[in-house]
Amino acid sequence: MLTRWRKEREIGGFFEFPIFDCDDPKKTVLHYLENSAGRNNYIFVQDGRQAIKMVLMQIKNIRCRSCYLPAYLCHSIIQPFRELGLNISFYGHKHPLKPSFEEDVHESVVLIIDHFGTEFVSAKKIRGLLKQGNSVILDITHSILDCTRMELCHENLYYIASLRKIFPIPDGAVIFLSHNHSIDELDCSLSCMPMIDAMVLKNFYLNGLEHAEPTNTHYKYDKKLFLSLYSRHEETKNTQFIKIRKMPLISLMILSKLNLDALLEKRNQNFLTIYENAADKRIFLFFHQDIKSPFMIPLCFRDVNERDSFKKVFIKNNIYPPIHWQIEGFVPGSFRYEHELSRRILSIPIDQRYSSEDMLKIINIIKGNVQ
Repeated sequence: MLTRWRKEREIGGFFEFPIFDCDDPKKTVLHYLENSAGRNNYIFVQDGRQAIKMVLMQIKNIRCRSCYLPAYLCHSIIQPFRELGLNISFYGHKHPLKPSFEEDVHESVVLIIDHFGTEFVSAKKIRGLLKQGNSVILDITHSILDCTRMELCHENLYYIASLRKIFPIPDGAVIFLSHNHSIDELDCSLSCMPMIDAMVLKNFYLNGLEHAEPTNTHYKYDKKLFLSLYSRHEETKNTQFIKIRKMPLISLMILSKLNLDALLEKRNQNFLTIYENAADKRIFLFFHQDIKSPFMIPLCFRDVNERDSFKKVFIKNNIYPPIHWQIEGFVPGSFRYEHELSRRILSIPIDQRYSSEDMLKIINIIKGNVQ
């Protein structure tokens, strides 16, 4: 038997197991993904690393090409390039995180990230890269909710997205292609089971549920338990060789039961609440109009001390803002802008789990009204 106990609201962290809110197949997240930009050439795989690795394996003469990656990125993106023994170089950015390419890049592989839902690399610029014989991998993880971003088609253009960063699934990623693919049938994997357990237990924890044992003793769902399951899942990804597998069936089932419009409406509402109520707009890394798809809102503080001070206040008030990303140790120190940004940035959760009241709580901390 499950009973409730009082639980203070928390904001942030990985997604708990969701409540299904859609019975119309044409209004679901899955339908959106399967019909994005009017194309049906897509492949669902288990995670973002696998998506990148699969794309790299489709590019002709990949081992003879240079691969250009943004100097501001998640460490997991580099893993498939290194496993394939590819020649990696980095390119820098101008403030605020606008990619700066060398004009003579040709016959190479260029990976572009739409950081925080911005789309600073235009379709025109991508066409220019493609005309120079490059293969382009566009990481639309943060901009997946902007369907217009996927309108450009080219045989050497690949869109990839890690879906678990936006949607409440244990694992999953998608590759969008401009051509029909002839890829062998993929195997399934059960490696996401600890993450499913973590999501379910977090749901119970956040909803104040406890379990009555046969002896009538009560066991509260320990936060440490689902956090350890999550950490174990992430560590496995970081240490194991990347094998390309199907997206878990449980993830497809969840995506087929989530209402896309409701999810997008809530994200947009929370996005606007934060921007409209912040007294000092200089704390935002991007202007409001720069963001085409609501992911998280990046704040940019004066220095690492101010950033860490605010993070402590957030955590004290049960708000858990991540850092996208900590790049020290895998991006060369010569990229000073990126390293400085990494020490100043903090990401504010605005996803569909939260209300306008939650966003105003965040605003009060930003304004210094809460300690």
